[in-house]
Amino acid sequence: MKQLFSQAIQKIKRKDFLDDVVREKTAECSVLTAEIATLRKKNGSRVGSEIDLQIYQLNAKKSSIETLISKCKGEIKILKAEIQEILTESYAKTDSPEIRAKVEAACEHAFGGKIKLVSDQTAGGIWGECEIIGAIVTHDKKKKYSVAQLVKAGVANSSGGIVKRPQIFVYDYDKKKKEGSLHPENDDFKVRVKIKKPNPVIKYVKDVYFNKNTLFALGFALIYAVFAVWAIIGGFADGITGLLRVRAPLVIGFILALFTLHTLKDARATLADMIPLTAVLTGGIALACAFSYKDLLKALILPVVLLCYGVTALILRAVFGGKKQAKTGGGQALALIGGVIFTFVFRQTSIAPYAYWITLLSLLGGISLVGGILSIAKYKSDLSPLYSCLAYFGCAFCLTCLLFMPTPVTTFILIGIAGVLGLCPFIGKLVNKDV
Repeated sequence: MKQLFSQAIQKIKRKDFLDDVVREKTAECSVLTAEIATLRKKNGSRVGSEIDLQIYQLNAKKSSIETLISKCKGEIKILKAEIQEILTESYAKTDSPEIRAKVEAACEHAFGGKIKLVSDQTAGGIWGECEIIGAIVTHDKKKKYSVAQLVKAGVANSSGGIVKRPQIFVYDYDKKKKEGSLHPENDDFKVRVKIKKPNPVIKYVKDVYFNKNTLFALGFALIYAVFAVWAIIGGFADGITGLLRVRAPLVIGFILALFTLHTLKDARATLADMIPLTAVLTGGIALACAFSYKDLLKALILPVVLLCYGVTALILRAVFGGKKQAKTGGGQALALIGGVIFTFVFRQTSIAPYAYWITLLSLLGGISLVGGILSIAKYKSDLSPLYSCLAYFGCAFCLTCLLFMPTPVTTFILIGIAGVLGLCPFIGKLVNKDV
């Protein structure tokens, strides 16, 4: 591959030299054309004068230069075709991102950004705009209908349109043939092994919710269910004031709606999808619990708000989601606001027994602490934004609690815990040299 790439570099250097010759000689031709025009104007209609001889000599010189330019352009055209052929092959023969970047840079230089190389993945793989030129037999069913090897990269124009398709080998699943054997193929292979495309709704649900993010949503809903049922069985659920029953759900719904609008186009299977799912699950549980309250109308406000928000947000995310990389700013803001809101909710449940309080505080503290630790230890993982949000949630909760417990001892403890949790995500960045 290195030898192949070196050939491309030599040809690019030759092309650059010829480009310089063409530019230089074209400029000379322009000067000669101007001189000839001046002499003809000066000579007028006279024939056989000395100026006619000068014009003849200049035309001869110009013709010689134009012949040289034509030869150079012809060689440049051949070189460009050879360079493109070598670069597409070089690109396909390596999986190293560094080497591929060099090949792409060489292509950019050689063609002035008018074309770019395209991999099989960019072109859509076996079912996209790739040209099948061969098949490798496999006995592994997991490799069925997938690309076995990129033989030559494709070429796209400056606007992204593919003008030359990537050439690929595909896996041909056939247990009757010898594994690893190669046989010629063409695009008819797609017709012979055409598979039923998965339902887009099922595919979306599988991609977005069949992952570990969903476990956090289920975990939160389960915790909510335990404490909601506990409050009903304990008999102190009906003692919650109207402030919590009416205003808090409306504020929570408003904040969640802002969060979804802020993260509407973020990447899929992230916090932007997990929050609406959590709202639907929690809303369903709250709806089931609402019928145990004496004031059913007020008890229905929270589940109705959560379910309306969750269903609407899930639909919007299914339509608009996945169009840009996710950012953690929206999730962090939601965590901070959520911590403040939860403090006021927790304050309103002061009628509950001490066992209820202690269990809830212990659980909240443990989750926030685990989130803080993981935001440092697992900073580079896909769930790092979620861990940071858990830490910020605990931090906001502790700081807001200072409004209700302003004694010296509790102040010292709460500020210490809030400081540790708030610094954990920053320490994660610092340790991983991201700041």
